[in-house]
Amino acid sequence: MGNFPTSVKRLETCPFRRWFGRAVVGVTFVSLSATFGARYVWEPQLSVDSVAQSDIKATKTIRVIDEEATRQAKERARQQIPQTYLANPEANENSQKHLEELLQIGDRLRSLAGKMPYVSTDAIPYNVQLYLRAYPELAWNALLQQIELMHAQPKLFSTPLLPAPSSSDLSGQAIKALLTSKAELGDAAYRQLINEIANARKSYKQAAEKVLEGPEMYREHLLDLKNSEWEADKQAVRKALKEILAWGIVPGLPDEFRKYRIEHQRDLPKEPNRRAIATGLLDLVVVSNLEPDYEHTEQLALKAESEIKPKFVTLREGQIIVHAGRRVTKKEFDYLDRLGLVQRRPNLPMLAAIAIGVAGSMFVFSRINRRWSIWLNTNLKNGDLAAIGIVCTGTALATVLLAPGSIALVPLASTGLILGSFYGSRLALLITSLVSALIIMSVSAPIINFAPILLGGLLAAGLTNRPHTRSQLAMTGLLIAAAQTATYIACAIFLGNLAPMGLALNALGYASGGIIASILALGAIPYLEQICYAITPIRLAELANLDRPLLRRLVTEAPGTFQHTMFVANLAEAGARELGADTALVRTGTLYHDVGKTLRPEYFIENQFGQTNPHDVLNDPWRSAQIIKEHVTGGLKLAQKYRLPELLQTFIPEHQGTITIAYFYHKAKTQSPETVKESDFRYDGPIPQSRETGVVMLADACEAALRSLGSEATLEEANEMLMRIFKTRWDDGQLVDSGLTLNDLERIAPVFFRVWQERNHGRIKYPALAQKLDPTGSAIPEQKAREIESVTGVEKF
Repeated sequence: MGNFPTSVKRLETCPFRRWFGRAVVGVTFVSLSATFGARYVWEPQLSVDSVAQSDIKATKTIRVIDEEATRQAKERARQQIPQTYLANPEANENSQKHLEELLQIGDRLRSLAGKMPYVSTDAIPYNVQLYLRAYPELAWNALLQQIELMHAQPKLFSTPLLPAPSSSDLSGQAIKALLTSKAELGDAAYRQLINEIANARKSYKQAAEKVLEGPEMYREHLLDLKNSEWEADKQAVRKALKEILAWGIVPGLPDEFRKYRIEHQRDLPKEPNRRAIATGLLDLVVVSNLEPDYEHTEQLALKAESEIKPKFVTLREGQIIVHAGRRVTKKEFDYLDRLGLVQRRPNLPMLAAIAIGVAGSMFVFSRINRRWSIWLNTNLKNGDLAAIGIVCTGTALATVLLAPGSIALVPLASTGLILGSFYGSRLALLITSLVSALIIMSVSAPIINFAPILLGGLLAAGLTNRPHTRSQLAMTGLLIAAAQTATYIACAIFLGNLAPMGLALNALGYASGGIIASILALGAIPYLEQICYAITPIRLAELANLDRPLLRRLVTEAPGTFQHTMFVANLAEAGARELGADTALVRTGTLYHDVGKTLRPEYFIENQFGQTNPHDVLNDPWRSAQIIKEHVTGGLKLAQKYRLPELLQTFIPEHQGTITIAYFYHKAKTQSPETVKESDFRYDGPIPQSRETGVVMLADACEAALRSLGSEATLEEANEMLMRIFKTRWDDGQLVDSGLTLNDLERIAPVFFRVWQERNHGRIKYPALAQKLDPTGSAIPEQKAREIESVTGVEKF
């Protein structure tokens, strides 16, 4: 990470800050001890499921609420509230529409069969017409021949072999009706009658085939109904459907009850065949048209609950509440608690253990932070200690509130995500491990429940190493959710005996816990950035945006300084990357290191652009040196005005340290050697306190020297020049607190030269003609190119 010096001789020199730091440590200790030890402050000596060593009797007569009886009464009241429903207009409309479609099918089938009766009922009765229409074809031809024979020999009609037809003998009635018609009508009229019967038979045959393909209720008797009967039945079915829908059909109603309601509609026809068609139609179109109104039902249930008065029980003095050797139930525990018999008092041993655990964890953290600060890559300020204390206390508070009932939602992973974003994964792992140990001490939770949370917290800390985007934190949250879920399922299968539904619900809780942890981290980081000395890379990226007000001012008011800044930023970033320092911090800090020059940009040579140098007009090296130094003090004031984080503000004075403003110092010595004080021409400092600001000091010092290099400069020449500059800063004591070593300086020098080479790469030397036509050489005509070859001997590009 490299946010802070790797070798620092003092954490805070100001007495106020030292005392403030001690206060932060003390408040954190008290907060963690009080939070983790809350359950032991007023702990009952008796608890639910503990065994009574002797009979426990009521010490006085009291009347107490029977919580269990009250709860059961309220539950019964809830259960007695019937489910309420809302009508579904769409279902009603669909049922009516479906019925009309079925009735239209019936109309088409009956229309295809032809009108009924198809001849006058005076000549042939209605039932005989139905009989003749469906009569088999061979039998019909035989019947016609028989009629002709009987008409030609009338005596056969009166013989005992042909008795008079009965009312149920449709064949005999048909013969009699046809014989009578043939005798009474003329040949032409009789033939017309036979043709009408034949046409009706043909239409009926076609309709009968279509009926077999249609709805089942139409297959038997639809074509036998009179038109008046069919119209009456359609109206009856419509009315019955409206009545059924008005009463409503609830979801899940058993089919036998639905059919019972259909079959007992009083408006349906009584005749069995017609009634079968009507009930068949309703059976197809009647569906559930009610939806549960859960909100209204819940309101009724809550009202019913509120009307239940508490159930009381009287405990008389001397009455045995718990017999010796029996386990204390929840109900009995409540009675004992009301009587003051649970023996509540502070659990001093556990409170002491918690306090010792917190103190031990803080001691371990302090020792590791002091002895292995290089490994942790941090040096914590008071703001950082406060932020760490807030994060740990928040995790402790969430644990106490949620565990053990909702332990899956304990946001231990948030600790790793937040601290890893500020300080890197190593410090995050250390603190997460210490907090986890305190949680194990203070919360009684089975390993199957706590193991996923512990793994999720350590995974979050290990994976979060100063991420540069918020999406990385979000993706880490998903990985934590998956890991916690998988760990719980594995533990449950190996150790537990949960039902599949319970296992699935608990696994979902652990998945939700991982996602909630990342959401909490994303929400908390912007607020903690206002407290911490450290800055997350996400915030650094936001501050490096050139549209930020202070950088926009630098671009517009001091463009030469801005160009200088960008080159220094490239050098410093490459050097920081070579040393493993924080490149994001170095680049952003470099962008702000010279913002003070915007106050008087014309006094700095990079902004003069050939204009008269104001220092020549002043001709006062002391005043000029003061103006030059003011770009540091003024820059700090600007940084504070624009609320630049304190860590970035350090780049403004530390990139100059306490170096001498040599040009004006030597000029002053020339004018008045006996009165010159070197301290008047030195910056006020402080000298660089971190590798990051030290690298920026070196990059700033080398920028002008690198610009002076010729394009033919070699690495050896550049390295020798840069090392002279580095040695000057080293011998002047500017890098003593930065944590940089001579070996680091030797590693940085060739990196600076490489960056300069990349910026000042060579170009192909094009012929003079090519430069006149197109300096890139891309537009040289082919003919001109050949001329160039013949005259100059230069090859084509």
